[in-house]
Amino acid sequence: MLARDVMTTDVSVVGPNSSSAEVARILLATRVSALPVVDHDGAPIGVVSEWDLVGQHATDRVAKRERWLSHLAEGQPLAADFLQSVDPTNRTTAEIMHQPVIAVPETTPIAEVARLIAEHRIKRVFVTRGDRLVGVVSRIDLVRAHLLEATPVALHPRRVPVGEESSDVSTARSGPPPVPNPSTSAPTIASGPSAAEFDLLVAAAEQAEQMQRTAAERIASDARRALVTALQQKVLSHAAWQSLIERARHVAKRGGREFLLIRFPSELCSDRGRAINAADPKWPESLCGEAADVFERWQRELKPQGFGLTAQILDFPGGFPGDAGLTLRWGR
Repeated sequence: MLARDVMTTDVSVVGPNSSSAEVARILLATRVSALPVVDHDGAPIGVVSEWDLVGQHATDRVAKRERWLSHLAEGQPLAADFLQSVDPTNRTTAEIMHQPVIAVPETTPIAEVARLIAEHRIKRVFVTRGDRLVGVVSRIDLVRAHLLEATPVALHPRRVPVGEESSDVSTARSGPPPVPNPSTSAPTIASGPSAAEFDLLVAAAEQAEQMQRTAAERIASDARRALVTALQQKVLSHAAWQSLIERARHVAKRGGREFLLIRFPSELCSDRGRAINAADPKWPESLCGEAADVFERWQRELKPQGFGLTAQILDFPGGFPGDAGLTLRWGR
């Protein structure tokens, strides 16, 4: 079986003059970790990965991948504590891509492709026709190939020319699958297990686990963004404020001297909670939405009556500010 029989041809590519922001947008949209860089003739000349954008010297980078890439992709100003985590200069792919490209002709046996993946400790090998990129073979594609050899089922790789567009950034478009040849004999059934087979099964399991973890992180990230958007637009009603005061009164009746008025994502602050974390006296200026309403109510109605108010970061997921809180205090 050859590389062209198992390769995936629906491959997104970038050109040497693409920006870091454009690479970040494509990585987020396609849910891949790296993109091939091709020249104007469609020949692969390099690879640019998420690590080329966000770095690889912190253990929590994986969990925060989307957060950093989103900042870079959307062109948002990056705070000082992010500057060592993302590429703030928005360089071109030609400046940040790594070389050489591990590529093979489409007629390369998949055994050789597997050897290259194992030898170079990489996730994928690119496939060329002449000098032009036409597909990619990943570890999961090799697992598919192994299963095909063990099961008499015809394989229909997605045949899509890669990089046909003349623009600097392009995504291959899918075409109809080839019609199977009835005269083709069924693949030979493997005679027994091998260490290479088990290695491929492990790789497939690891990839499936990573995909599930990435999906869960994306769901959590989307939910948090939705919460922040809702809180930015939410206004504290008079009834809600009175309810908070009554709950604080119940705490005082039980002997307590403080009550958490509101817990909110640090993203609700204009500086993502840095002023609160640093105990900067100007931290109230960073508040917005319902949190700002709570502060203004305290300042107008409760501060003159001797109540205090403190702000603090309540948790630090991945080492970054998570939720913040405004706490009402009274007495000594």
